[in-house]
Amino acid sequence: MTEKLTRRRAEDAVADPIARERAMEIARTGDVASRRALAKRGDLAPELLFYLAEDDDVVVRRAVAANASTPRHAHEFLARDRDEAVRATVAGRVGAEVVGLQDERRSQHRRITVEVMEALAVDAAEKVRRRLAEAIKDADNAPPEVIRRVIEVLARDTAHEVAGPVLEFSPLLSDDFLVGVVEAPASAGAVTAVSRRRGVSSRVSDAVAASGDDGAIAALLANESAQIREATLDRLIDMAPEKPGWHAPLVARPKLSAGHVGKLARFVAMALVEELRSRTDLDEDASARLAEAMSRRIEEAGGRSPAGAERGRALSMHSEGELDELSLSEALTAGRRAFVMAALSVRSGLPEPVVHSMMSSGSAKAVTALAWRAGMTMEFAEQLQLRLAYIEPRDVLRASYGTRFPLDDEQLDWQVRMYAEGKVE
Repeated sequence: MTEKLTRRRAEDAVADPIARERAMEIARTGDVASRRALAKRGDLAPELLFYLAEDDDVVVRRAVAANASTPRHAHEFLARDRDEAVRATVAGRVGAEVVGLQDERRSQHRRITVEVMEALAVDAAEKVRRRLAEAIKDADNAPPEVIRRVIEVLARDTAHEVAGPVLEFSPLLSDDFLVGVVEAPASAGAVTAVSRRRGVSSRVSDAVAASGDDGAIAALLANESAQIREATLDRLIDMAPEKPGWHAPLVARPKLSAGHVGKLARFVAMALVEELRSRTDLDEDASARLAEAMSRRIEEAGGRSPAGAERGRALSMHSEGELDELSLSEALTAGRRAFVMAALSVRSGLPEPVVHSMMSSGSAKAVTALAWRAGMTMEFAEQLQLRLAYIEPRDVLRASYGTRFPLDDEQLDWQVRMYAEGKVE
């Protein structure tokens, strides 16, 4: 009965002088359950919340950290709490308070908030730093001179889960700082996060293009708001034949010049060439370059060798819209191996040696990924495994839920990249 009565007194306490005395009594001598109930109250006097911030029970301290009425000077204390969850909760709270710093007239409150953020930005626990980064990643109405140093510390974090959100979204990072990150990234994925920023400047784009980070460059090319100088784009297109991950974002780049279109049409997959042809923003010069490049590909592929002839036939059929799954299935059934391999190369944009490597790998995953990359269905992928890759029926990858690929796009793309980049022996 005594415990229940004490708990009820904690729950009934209000912010009048008599109730404050009762609440202080509970805070000092009450049982754990009563102190926990008290710490959750939104009408508790600030001095009582500060007192409870030093409670021996961690659940009480967590409740104080989460309480919207907890005063800022208690956050300063709780930011050094031995419990990670307490510090993480404080990180979320002070991060939310950043938006009000611009209008905060009390210099002491501004100072406390900044000092707490600075302490949490270098906290030993990644969870705490990540919570702070998420809370302030896109703050744009806080005084820059107050929180920029906190943002920059988080952006240089060695954990990408901490640095990534800030690098991608914070409007307070200068081009000088971003170029420094690109040239000396502190975390894996840092350059990619910079590449995804809204409105990446041409200076930062140049740094990304020179970084040698293929994934980050692909992200930059896919970022329609990124400003990329024509000379930089020219250089990337010249490097692109050996970088299949760049092809689709390059084809989708806005405002491609006639020269860019002509170059791309010489090496990207035919499906991507079709995307180029369907663009409505190509001028007459670009359209002419595209047609010329297509003719040259067909002529070069139809050389003297039988393999060249099959490739020329595949290119010609694709340009006429006839290189579909039905035609490949018929060729597969008829045992026309050379044509199927050439057709898969044309449709996937992968060099024929890569196609041969995937088909002869004995890997059901690799063959399935090749069919996926070529735009085929899982039904075709099953037949490809059985008829051309000679995979044992018990080892064949089957469709899931009737027609779906049993691997997700990321897994399939990984298979393709491993073979395209020569990482599979």
